[in-house]
Parts: sequence; C-alpha cells; structure tokens
Amino acid sequence: MLALGAKELAAFAATCFKSGFPKRARGAWQEVIGEYAPDDEASRKALGFIRMGTVWQRDPKFEYPEQDQPNVSVARSLEQKWDALAQNLGNGHRALAAQLAAAGKTQRSQYHTTRALRFLPKDAKVVAQSGLKQVEGITGDDIDLEILRRSRLMDRAITRLTEQQFPANVVKEENPLLQKAGMPYIAVKSEKFTIYGDWEPEVLQQAAAWAERALAFCAVAYEGYEGYPPKTPPKSKFVFFKQKSTWVDFVRKHQSGPDTDFIVENASSTIVQDMHACGVEHVETVNDLTVRKVVWDYSSVHSDALREGIGHAIVGMFFGRNLVFTVGQQKKEGTVAGGRDEQKFLMPDMDTWRELAVDIAWSQGATAAARLPLLKAAQFPNDARIKAWSFCDYLLRRDPLLMKHLDGTALKARTEDEVSAKFQESAALSLKHVEERWRRFWTEDGPLKRAILEKCTPLEATSKEAPPWLEELNRLRKLWERKPVGWSAQMSVDCKEHVDYLRANKDQRGPDKEHTQLPGKPGYSNAGRIFAQTALVWTRDKDPKKAAEVWMMLPGYRDAVLNRNIDTVGLYAEGGIMVLDCNRGRIPGDQLTSANFPEADNRTKRARDPVPAAVDVELLGPEVQKLLSENQRGKQKQIGFPLTVHLYWGKSQDVTCKVTSQGAAVAGFLVEAKGPIRRTSAQGMWVFYPAEPFKKGVDIRAEWTWAGGSHDVTFQAM
Repeated sequence: MLALGAKELAAFAATCFKSGFPKRARGAWQEVIGEYAPDDEASRKALGFIRMGTVWQRDPKFEYPEQDQPNVSVARSLEQKWDALAQNLGNGHRALAAQLAAAGKTQRSQYHTTRALRFLPKDAKVVAQSGLKQVEGITGDDIDLEILRRSRLMDRAITRLTEQQFPANVVKEENPLLQKAGMPYIAVKSEKFTIYGDWEPEVLQQAAAWAERALAFCAVAYEGYEGYPPKTPPKSKFVFFKQKSTWVDFVRKHQSGPDTDFIVENASSTIVQDMHACGVEHVETVNDLTVRKVVWDYSSVHSDALREGIGHAIVGMFFGRNLVFTVGQQKKEGTVAGGRDEQKFLMPDMDTWRELAVDIAWSQGATAAARLPLLKAAQFPNDARIKAWSFCDYLLRRDPLLMKHLDGTALKARTEDEVSAKFQESAALSLKHVEERWRRFWTEDGPLKRAILEKCTPLEATSKEAPPWLEELNRLRKLWERKPVGWSAQMSVDCKEHVDYLRANKDQRGPDKEHTQLPGKPGYSNAGRIFAQTALVWTRDKDPKKAAEVWMMLPGYRDAVLNRNIDTVGLYAEGGIMVLDCNRGRIPGDQLTSANFPEADNRTKRARDPVPAAVDVELLGPEVQKLLSENQRGKQKQIGFPLTVHLYWGKSQDVTCKVTSQGAAVAGFLVEAKGPIRRTSAQGMWVFYPAEPFKKGVDIRAEWTWAGGSHDVTFQAM
C-alpha cells in the first residue's frame, strides 16, 4: 500500500509539473516523502535534495519553480486525475485498515483509516469504518471538531471586534516618566487603556481602540481555561514615539546598563516601569505593536519563541500580516536575503507564512516543538519563527493550556528530551503526539482546513479570462521597460475568493467598496477583507486594454506596473471582474529598487512621454476626496495627474517634492500613501497631488528628494 501511494502520488506530481503546475506537483512530492517513501530518489531530487552519504540535504543553489500556466482546461484535467487517484488510494487504505483491524493491529489500522479519510473525507464507508464524528460535512475526532469550533469562534470574534467602535478621547493627563524626560506628548484614554505619545491624536486613538479589541478577543479565545483571565491584567499604559531616536532617548533617561544597550540597539520597544514604550515610524506598526503587547500580557507565556508565536498568531488574525519581529535576524535596509525561499521568511503576509508552514511541517530537519522553549531571541533561525507561529496558532485553536504547559518547561528543562518529559508530566500528553497533529493540520488539504480557511484550491483558482489580463499587464510593464511577470495558481486563490464576493454582491462597486468586504455579505471573510485592501480590482471594463489605459493614472495600480522587484502575480478574472495580487511574488536578488513617475531619461532629465493633464477625483476614490475636503476643495471634480515616488523597501523618511511650471510653484499636496485602498495606496509610495489640472503643452518640473536619493524630471501634460 505504501509503495502504491508513493508510485501514484509521484506520477501525479510529475504530470502536474509537466503540465505547468509545479506548485501542485510540489505538494504531491512532499506527501510522497512525508508519508510513503522518505528515500524516494525521484521525489527528493525534484524538490531540490541531494544525498550526502545516508542523509538527504537541500541543495542551497536549487530554486523550485514558482510560476504556473493559467490554463483552465489543464487545471480541470488535473483535478479529474486527482479525484481518480484519491478514489484508488482511499479505497486501498480503507481495505487495508479493515484487514489490520481484523488482525488485531489497531495502531496501524488507525493510521490507514486516517489516510483513507485524507483521500475520501466524505465517503460513507470510510466515515463509518473510522468511527469518527461528522459535523456539517466535516469528519474528525474530538480534537478536529474542537479545532473547527474554536476557529469559528475566534473568526466571529475578529469580525465583530474589527467592526466595533471603541471610543478614545484626548485627555489632559500628566505622565511622570514623560515629564521627567522633558518630552512633549499628548494622551488619549479609552475604557481600559491610556496611550501617550507624539503622534497625531487620531493615531493614538486608533491604537487605544486596537488595544481594546485585542483584550476583548483574548477574553473570548481564553474563556473557560484555568488561569484566565490572568491575575495580573495587561499593562494599561503605552507610549508611542514617531522616531526611534526619541524612544532611545526616553529609554536611556530611565534605564541603564548592558541590557539597555542591547535593547536600544536591537529593538524598537521595551517596558519602562509600568508602561510599554515604543518607537516606530509607521501607523501600521503602531497598531501591530499595540495588539501584540496586549496579547503577550494576557497569554502569560514568557519564553521568547512562544511569545513571538502567539503574538504573530493573533496579530495575523486581525491584520493578515506581521510587521514586528522581536527575534531573528533582520534584512539590511534596501536589500533582500538569499533566494526566493529566504525572502519568504521576511515577508509579512500570512498566506506566504502558511505556505512556509506546510514546507516546514513536511520537513524532517526543521525546528522541533521541543526546541521552542529553549530558544533565545539572539539565536533564532528563520524556520523557527514560522514553526513558533504555526505551532502557537494550532495550540490556540486546539487548547491554549497546551501552550502554557510547553512554556512552563523552559523553567527547568535544558534539552529537547527534558522539554518533552516535562510537557508529558505537566499536560499528561505526549508532545510528539501534539506535534504530529500539528503536522497533520498544516499538511492535509482536507475539509477541516478548508472550512477554517474558507478558501478554494489553487487548481480551482484558474480562470479562462485570466490570460488576456496577464498579457495586458505585461504589455504595460514592457512599455515602461519592466520585465514580464508570470502567474501563480496558489497566489490566485485569494483573487478568486474576492471575485466571487464581488460577483455575489453587485452593489459593491466603486473604489471604496471594491477594496474591502463587508460582514454579513455573501462570500465575506475576515481574510478577504484584509486581502482586498492590497489587491488591484477592476470591474469597469471587460476589455483589459481599456482598463490598462486608466491604470497608470491610479498611483497604487501604477506602483504594481513599475515594480521591478516582482516576477510572479496572482490573477483571477470572471464575468468582467478582475482581481490581481502583486504583493508576494518577489524576484530573488541582492538589491530592492525604487521608481519615480514620470521617470526622467538619465541624459536629458526629461520624461519620455507626456502625461494626462487631469484625472477625475471619482476615479481616484475616497482617499483623494477626503484630502480635498480637508483642504476646502470638497466639490472639485478633477485634479492634476498624480506624481509618485515608489520606495519599495519602505525607507520613506524626509520625502519632499517641489513642482514648478514656467518657474512658478504648482500648488498641491504631498502625502505618504498608506491608506486602505490600493488605487491610491501602496507600501513605501509617496504621491504629489496637484491641486488643479496641469496646463497643457508647457514644461513642468518635479524635484523629488528622500533619505538616500533624489529624482529630477521635466515633463509636459496633454
């Protein structure tokens, strides 16, 4: 049976690879060596392993293909082949399980029953033979069904709390630590938290609201478990400084010694007496840290890896990304590390992390669960961050007390064997068993995981209408001297989910509505709401060429066209609706690049082509409408063509833009484009919005400067 499983899965993997779906092939090859034949030479080599004596090791020079072919007929053919394979292997495992049970070999019988369920989760004979429960079409044991119940409980809480408003007011409240340091600050107060800092009031009010949401979520997630809520409640005071240098000054005025030197050199937050003190430059990071700190305090775990893991888990549930790494090596500013796999460890989005978690779960040499409590922040391998997150995410869904038991082993254990023994003693459960269930949770693409993630499969995310849109995107990129991008089925899953949402909700049209999802609407998911903010969405024109004529007018969509740092996108189109994910497919390399638009010729300092003189405010969307309203221009219908600098690595300090026409200053507004609507926002992008349409046929000069660079371009409008 094991030989048959290895043979059929390996053959299916080879077919997927030859048919242009290498990522689907990878999953099948991983299952071969993970479940059936650890030493299968063909599968090992296909995944980039080389044999060193008796051990298989990854070839450091090997890069597995990322791009698929968007051929819907091939995808459907592969789905049919998989269904036939699943029927065959499922029946084989079921029959063998019955024979082993009759022979009294209960453990092996249970293993083969589990494998039968992996391939035939809804087959009545398999379900009956397993003796497991079935709830809403999901077959599983008590652990599976508890994971499903708690996952839905937490997802509902995230949805409700994200929409719920938590008022926070500016108050006159002195803080002795800030007074002593002589630093200017304001204070805002919500029901349970006080936030100080030199940020704008709305930023601190938003932070207070996220602190309230995080506390309310923890109350739901940990309710009914011994030790929760914790006897010592989370710290209720935060201070946020805009600049790290201000934070360093504050910390040094209240602390000293070698530990302080290490903290200010390697971190951007710490505890100062009764207050979380943070120095960060982006609003998104303020919100991330606020949720993270509340979670750390509430969860009451203390080892570095488990604190990191539970913080990543809940921050990821709220925001769909993690922006703060308190452990592990960081990339140098403006660079990327190693090949594509290494870059993925530095990417913040949770879908990429899920992909890495699957790889790590299949790997035999990755960080073991028993090692997590022993790790220190200064020695933290990249794969351990993903293991810590995925393991804590799993334990939170299964039983939060298992996390406390594992964390408690750090007090006495010095080796992995001692951790396992202490965990067994404390939890009355084998850590090996828990880790095996963690592995199964991440690697099995079954109904349970799909019910939790609420997503289709990559093969289902292949559409007939995608190729013309991809072709048009690449035509645009070629026009602006960028390399063409390829397509990924895995990256297209979220795109399909959002297309399905928009098709089901025809009232959700326009820039403000297309870049989000509303709770209660058909097809809504919290993950979909987060994803929609960063996606390129088009519902106006079924013709890709007509759509492309507009994209360069939209700063956030322009950002994707000009980005040299990507070579792979997700894209799904159906019924005239197109959704594009351009955030995850990075090109391996040593340097990240920036861009300007209009872009100057190096020799003449002039732009190659003229730009439109005006753009409709309605086309740009609510962020620009709000900007104009704040500047007494709320009724204006058009503005000048937006000018942009794209600092793709996010280094965006000290940005200026001086625009002149015939020697006279052009009035306008320079903004860091970090809102929630992709049409006018993108990470590291700054936009100069001319207050009025440009005068046609005359020279216009834009002089950009930013920390570490500048750009001077002269252009005309038409």
